[in-house]
Amino acid sequence: MEDYYEDHSVNKGIRVDQARVQLLSFRLLSIFLASENLHKLCNGEYDCGADILANEYEKAEIEHLILQIAALFRSADTSALEELTLNKRWNPNVGKLEQPVGSQTKDLTLHEACNKIIHVKEIKYEVINGEYEWNRYLKPTMYLYGQKQKEQWKAILDIQAFCFEACHVPE
Repeated sequence: MEDYYEDHSVNKGIRVDQARVQLLSFRLLSIFLASENLHKLCNGEYDCGADILANEYEKAEIEHLILQIAALFRSADTSALEELTLNKRWNPNVGKLEQPVGSQTKDLTLHEACNKIIHVKEIKYEVINGEYEWNRYLKPTMYLYGQKQKEQWKAILDIQAFCFEACHVPE
């Protein structure tokens, strides 16, 4: 068996840099909040530069950022002391959950939202129509769909709440 150094003075498990999660949350929320203004830069022009950039990168970047946040938060949450993660204060509501789909919605906790993001099968965005048909922008709400065992679920994620609450990584 290999020898290893065991440091008893630090938290066991993976340590997560809270500032990193905060920066990722800032970037994610900024994309949603910039969406309307970015699309308005086109002034009705079809296929303008701002629209091309948003259409090409907006959703891909959102999905990359949200997955990073979910994985980092869940890692920190799993490594944290149980009394912190089970306390409602440390597991706030960030949306709604229908499980199974069609049932009455219940609160979607941050911990469960991270699970749903990690296991999502389909993502839909809430889109607001601008002045022109092609000038649509994103609202900070995501619809996540998946399956747990044989049960279909739908999560409605409030991006603002998710970003604000993920900034409180358990230590």
